[in-house]
Amino acid sequence: MVEVSVIIATYNVENYIRRAIESALSQDGVNLEVIMVDDCSTDQTVAIASSIADPRLRIFRQTRNGGPSVSRNTAIAQAQGQWIAILDGDDAFAPDRLKTLLAGAHFASADIVVDNILNVYEDGRPSAPMFADRMLRALDPLTLAKFINGNQSFLGGTALGYLKPVLSRAFLQTHHLSYDPDIRIGEDYLLLASALACGAHCSVIANPGYFYTVRKGSISHRLTPADVERIQRQDEKFLSRYPLDADATQAQQLRTRHIREALAFTLLLDALRKKDVRAVVTATLMAPLALRYLWLPIRSRLLRLCDRIKRS
Repeated sequence: MVEVSVIIATYNVENYIRRAIESALSQDGVNLEVIMVDDCSTDQTVAIASSIADPRLRIFRQTRNGGPSVSRNTAIAQAQGQWIAILDGDDAFAPDRLKTLLAGAHFASADIVVDNILNVYEDGRPSAPMFADRMLRALDPLTLAKFINGNQSFLGGTALGYLKPVLSRAFLQTHHLSYDPDIRIGEDYLLLASALACGAHCSVIANPGYFYTVRKGSISHRLTPADVERIQRQDEKFLSRYPLDADATQAQQLRTRHIREALAFTLLLDALRKKDVRAVVTATLMAPLALRYLWLPIRSRLLRLCDRIKRS
């Protein structure tokens, strides 16, 4: 019997895919399978994965690029495990991650279990947990209201949407849950929020078992107005599907306000770059508090400078 199906959606991760797959296949004390779905990579991702000789690994190739949601849905449809574990192609698992999470899930009779994330920096900085241990312990069990409150950061900082859950396949099937194929940003957030809205019990393990690769020379994804508008539509679709209790409603109202501010800020930046005075005024009037985010680029540069000074 397969306990866990590890699903990996890939696109051009030739430098990382072997580590990802091998970290899954080498899990201690868990009967598992690994299902990789490639989203039309143009590099050697598929060739490298195919060179791994292990009958527990199955590889599928999409006929056209559809984004991570489509690839993950393809993988879930092929899964045979009792649990679904999400792994990105450039990340990795700690050796005992799945055993630890399954034990936690069984102890708490949970439908979902999540753990902390270890940021692994390619530029030589020491690895560090993404979330404070105390913060994660306070979240257990993770409710919808707590999860929404932990996803208010649209212009910098971390968010609980980064969590890579292990989910009961039976729960997903019972509630007809899958990744929204139209979403390429925030798809993990929406799936977990939908599961919690359906009544899933989510247990939280504070120890970091998921290794998130922060690539050398990379910068955080910078939201565009189109990105923020897609997040708005995603939330509107979510709210049309699921009724929220009072705590979740309050959290969502704050999130909606922050999304509006993020949209105003991204529009403001575009207007400033184009020196469009009218557009600057329009964006400012949309959400005056968005002006405070102008400090973020300066703060980011100062932090990078301080980091360089410390390492020199």
